[in-house]
Amino acid sequence: MLRSFRVRLLAGFALVIALSLFLSASAFVWLLREQQAEAARSRIGLLVDPIARVVAERETAGWPRERIRRDLEQLAYFYEIRILLIDGADRVIVDTEPTKHMVGLRLDLPPAVPASAEAHPMRSFHAVRANPAGDDLYLFTPTVRFDNRGPLPGSGSRLVVAVPAGDVTAAWAALLPRLSLAGGAAAVVAVVVASLLASRITNPIVQMTNASQAMARGDLQQRVEGEGEDEIGRLARAFNQMSQQVSRSNRAMRDLLANVSHELKTPLTSIRGFAQAMVDGMARDPAAYQEMAGAVYEEAERIRVLVDDLLYLSEIESGTLQLALERVDVDAIVADTTRRLRYEAESASVTLRHALDGGELIADARRLEQILANLTDNAIRFAPAGNEVLLRTYRLDGHVAVEVHNGGPAIAPQHLPYLFERFYQADGSRSDERHKGLGLAIVKELIQAHEGTVAVESSDDAGTVFTVRLPVDGPAHRVAATAPTGTAGGAT
Repeated sequence: MLRSFRVRLLAGFALVIALSLFLSASAFVWLLREQQAEAARSRIGLLVDPIARVVAERETAGWPRERIRRDLEQLAYFYEIRILLIDGADRVIVDTEPTKHMVGLRLDLPPAVPASAEAHPMRSFHAVRANPAGDDLYLFTPTVRFDNRGPLPGSGSRLVVAVPAGDVTAAWAALLPRLSLAGGAAAVVAVVVASLLASRITNPIVQMTNASQAMARGDLQQRVEGEGEDEIGRLARAFNQMSQQVSRSNRAMRDLLANVSHELKTPLTSIRGFAQAMVDGMARDPAAYQEMAGAVYEEAERIRVLVDDLLYLSEIESGTLQLALERVDVDAIVADTTRRLRYEAESASVTLRHALDGGELIADARRLEQILANLTDNAIRFAPAGNEVLLRTYRLDGHVAVEVHNGGPAIAPQHLPYLFERFYQADGSRSDERHKGLGLAIVKELIQAHEGTVAVESSDDAGTVFTVRLPVDGPAHRVAATAPTGTAGGAT
């Protein structure tokens, strides 16, 4: 359980929350402790003047000291303080603390201002921290001392309120219950929010784990729910893309095996049949024997071409194909392509024409020739007799564009997304032993190796246009390379 990512995440959240609350409370108490101490001093000091006036009234009225002491004990009990009376020599004459009194002890206190003085201090009490009789106390005395004309004669007693110093300096401790309550409430809310956040993070991970295990068991059609633009949402979308790509690749692999098996079956059947006939002695004369041997050779050549194309396509897709990059004139390559394929076009009663304005770019000239030959050969084969195939070049946004256009019938929309897949043929009736549906797949891979793009548009009005766009400055990740040894001849 402790190894669960969710548990560790919640534990991490809880630790951060606890640490944040502790630091916040510590900073709050540290900032307010002096303010709380001052508030405590003021709260106690404000009792001094009223009690001093009560004592002055009692003494003026002639109350005996014992009776005054009893009244002071009641006040001390009610306010939870200690009250002293000192004489003119600052000696304690009354102490409401019964167990450890300070009667007879002289206190060092600041003098009081006579009531008859013209200027009176703003504060009504003095607060002094002292250690009489070994006790750490705060002593509060009135700042004003009335003269003989006042209610308290000059020779009368003086009031002192004493409280333990800890009651003042530790006044901030009164905040702890409220801080604890607020911190507890904040912690509960934070844990709830942290749990929701942890669930949002861990739930997609759990889904991806389960989906990955299902994919490992062979169920490749897996998707996880992922929303938002955060890392978890992007991770979920990336997983879905990976799952889709793995499923597509697996399907493509199965289709490839099926297609290759199908393509090899016919020539192998022919080879087996002719070979069996030759073994059985059916070719009795040299001419018949030569004819059967020629048929076997042709079927073997078909197999060789197919295997070479597959190996070449695999080399491109694996990234091991090296491009011999150089500055080439794309217009010259297009013109040479139209010249080489002009006889094929004339045989199909198709006019082959070009319009050149592309200029130079950095590319592999040999691969560029192969791209154009494949596209032009396909355009000628699918162009109706009496139609025209146009090769046009131009520059656009740092790229050289090459368009191969024919005015033949439109390619059905359902075929367009699959034209560049292996062995896919939109019109099987146009296929022959030279065209096995690998040509456009090779074209796409070669263009992507140049970091270019290829697109196709087709309609009944405009015909079909294949548009190749290649960067003028060549691939961004250039690799100095020698001319590759593998070849795939012409259009396939």
